[in-house]
Amino acid sequence: MCKQLQAFLFNKIFSMAVQLHSIHIKHIVYSTPDKVFEALTKPSVLQKWIEGNVVFELKTNGNVELFDGWMKGTVIHFTKDKTFAYTWKPSTWDKKAKASTVEFNLKKVAAGTEVEIIHTDFPSEKEAGSHEQGWINFVLDPLNDYFIGQMTE
Repeated sequence: MCKQLQAFLFNKIFSMAVQLHSIHIKHIVYSTPDKVFEALTKPSVLQKWIEGNVVFELKTNGNVELFDGWMKGTVIHFTKDKTFAYTWKPSTWDKKAKASTVEFNLKKVAAGTEVEIIHTDFPSEKEAGSHEQGWINFVLDPLNDYFIGQMTE
């Protein structure tokens, strides 16, 4: 087999393996991108809808702690009201496991904001699967409930 074909096949197989340990979610949140960004990054607003204590220092290399410190990470980048990313490592993962990466992209749509979550570099397919449900049950649905409650006040 020629080296080019070997390299091509290796890259395809490697790419498929990496994709197995990643999740990609798109979810509509019933508010504007600026309000969604604030609700996902400002501790005083996060505390109103997410379970447990939070730390979120919105600056490059800022600390992120969610769910009473169950998850710890570091801000990688952000563009106000549009996108942000941070590392993600739950306390339940093996200490030798590398932190995963979460990226949020916010896009204005007719119903509010499309929140795209790209979470990569899970240590296993099982972790990716459980986190996919976790993002919906513990972040996206409660976030929507928070904004629906804001509309009725």
